[in-house]
Order: sequence, then structure tokens, then C-alpha cells
Amino acid sequence: MSTYNKTKSRFFQRMIDPSTYYNSSITEIRYLRVTNIASALGVIYNAIWMLIALFLTDAQVIYGSNALLGLMFLMALIFNRKGWRVLASVWLILASYMSVLLFLYLLGYSSGVAVVYFLVIILPYMTFPRKARNIAHGLSIIACLTLIATVIFQSKITARFGEIDPYISQIVNISITGFICLILIWSLSVLMDKSEESLIAEQKKSEDLLHNILPSNIIRDLKESGMTIPKRHKNITILFTDFVGFTEIVSSISAITLVNELNDIFGRFDEIMEETEVEKIETIGDAYMAACGLENEMSNNYYAANCIKAAKMMLSYLEERNKSHEIMWKMRVGIHSGTAVSGVVGKKKFAYDLFGDTINTASRIESAGEAGKINISSTTYKLIKNDFTCISRGKIFAKGKGELEMYFVK
Repeated sequence: MSTYNKTKSRFFQRMIDPSTYYNSSITEIRYLRVTNIASALGVIYNAIWMLIALFLTDAQVIYGSNALLGLMFLMALIFNRKGWRVLASVWLILASYMSVLLFLYLLGYSSGVAVVYFLVIILPYMTFPRKARNIAHGLSIIACLTLIATVIFQSKITARFGEIDPYISQIVNISITGFICLILIWSLSVLMDKSEESLIAEQKKSEDLLHNILPSNIIRDLKESGMTIPKRHKNITILFTDFVGFTEIVSSISAITLVNELNDIFGRFDEIMEETEVEKIETIGDAYMAACGLENEMSNNYYAANCIKAAKMMLSYLEERNKSHEIMWKMRVGIHSGTAVSGVVGKKKFAYDLFGDTINTASRIESAGEAGKINISSTTYKLIKNDFTCISRGKIFAKGKGELEMYFVK
């Protein structure tokens, strides 16, 4: 494509498509585009009539009136570009209305121009923003009443200039009107399809965001009833982690570096949770909490085994990461199995959480662990002893729990 053609294409695109200069909703943008397309078609309509008139008549008034009306339609494009939405729509309808009246005056009812009234009736609903819908009602009613009056008094509406054959006028007016209707309907259908695709894309983004925050069953409950009922889980496994020497690390690096580091690490942890079918629950500072067994009904040892697999992958990832990064992260892991209650707390900024003694015990098991090792409770050990090799630690004191039997997973 030549530079000239590219320039013309860009100019036409800027005139018709308001998305590059107008910040609004998808629906409002659709009304804007239809208004611009209708205005451009109005300019074309009058330009065609000017060319026809040049060959059929010498009446300067017909040339001048079509040129004036073409400029009026062009002004609607300019008003839209300025952001004067309601004025642009009103101007478009007035220009269309004046076109019909002027053609009726010059060429009479027999010219077939009255058919354009149907466009004038429909256009307000295709072009006016929702906030100005009452104005659209009024303009459409006026156009409808004018059409009825025109048909009733058609015998009195005679041509002032008889140089143009009424048959030719009918062909031109009805053909161009049909063509404009086709373009507008096609444009509207395309724009509606695009709007629907955009809405579907936005809905998917919202769905994905919700799934990153809440489990599927909670999202389903919130959609259906706007609330969630706390659910009791008889057999789940809780995984807790935190970093050894976190306070010292925090004091030695900037806050931005810290956030970037944690974001990188926890981002990989999230991927591991997804790979091992473990549900991330929350992060608090350097602590990472996850659980398995909240949704799918599987055997208890399956949940515990998944958490241990996830823990092994997390420790392996940190070990590899430390080889190429300045900050050395050392992590403790604690795993415990038991019962818990899940639910959403609060009415705003929903927070999904787990409650129960199992959660507290898992936290204590993690605190009593060692860096680079997976510390599990006796309850979890009984579930996975046939699948993993473990080393007994005996009874270890845990704050608030007394002495608990613990094991390291090899």
C-alpha cells in the first residue's frame, strides 16, 4: 500500500473508530462508532446526490443544499471527536431530518425520499448514549409523526424542480437508503459481536482472578446465593512453611528487593501447588500455607502424600535457586493431617481461610522443624509411612501443644 493510501486509511480509521481518543465503556464506544459510521454515510449520501445532480440539472440550489447537508453530517464526526456525545447524536438526527425535508421540498413526495424517515426513526436508538435515551425517544416520535403526516398529505408535496425524473430519484433514494441500512445493521452486528467477545474476555479475567483467590466451590456458592456456608473437612492435610532467619534478611535488603524475592519464590510455589493438586490458602509475611483435601474426595494418604511431594519440590526449587542468587533462602516445612472448617470471613475483600486445631498444630509442627527438612506429625506419618522413608524425632515440645511426636521425611 502506498504512503498516500496508508495516510487515508489511518485518517478514516481515526474518524470512525473513537477508541483511540475516547475513554468509555464498551457499550458507549459501540454507540460512538455507529454514530460516526452513520455520519460518514450521510456525507456519502449527499456526495452521491451532488454527482447525480451535476449530470441531470443546472439548479445551483440542489448543489448547494447537498454540500451544506454533507458538511452538517461531517460536523457530527467532529463533535464526537471533541467528546460532545449527545450533541453529535442530536446533530446527526437533525441533519438526517433536514435532508428529508429539503429533498421533499425540492423533489416532492414522488422522489421516494420519504423512505429515509425510517432511518431517522431508528437512528436515535442506535446512536444516543444511555444517559440521553429520553431525547432519543422524543426525536424518534417526531420523525414517526412527520412520516405519517407526509404520507397523509403526499398529494400536496410536489416538486419545486422538475428537471430530475421522479423514477430516477426513487431509484437513487431507495437504493442508497437500503445500502445505508445494510451497512448500519452489519456494522452494529459486528460491533455487538466485538462487545460480546470483550465481555467474555473480561468475564474470564474476573473468573481467573476469583479462582486465584477462592476455591471453586466457594465461588459457586457466592455466585448462586451471595454467601457461603462453612464446610467441615474430616480428613485434610495442612502444609506450612516459613524462612529461617527471615528477620535478618529483611534488615539487610531493601523493601522492594524483599517483595521481588518473595514474589519470585511464592510464584513458583503457586505453580508447584497446582502441579501437585494442593490448594494454596494464604501467605502471611514469609509464611506460606496450603492444604490438600478441600474439594476432591480421595483417600487420606493421597492428601498427605501430595503435600509431601509439594514440600520436596519446594525445597528442591530453593536449593537450585540459591546456587544462582545472592540471597540464600532456607525454609522449614511442617505438615499435619486432621479435621478443619473452611469458609469466607467478612463481607468485603473476601478472605478464604481454614479454622481448627489442625491448623494450629500444623503451624507448631513447622516451627519445631529444621531448615531444609520436612517435619511431619505422627498423624501424617501413619498415612504415608508405606510411601516415604521417615526418621523418628521422638517427642518434641511445641508451644501451646506440649510434647508431640514428630518425624523428618528423608
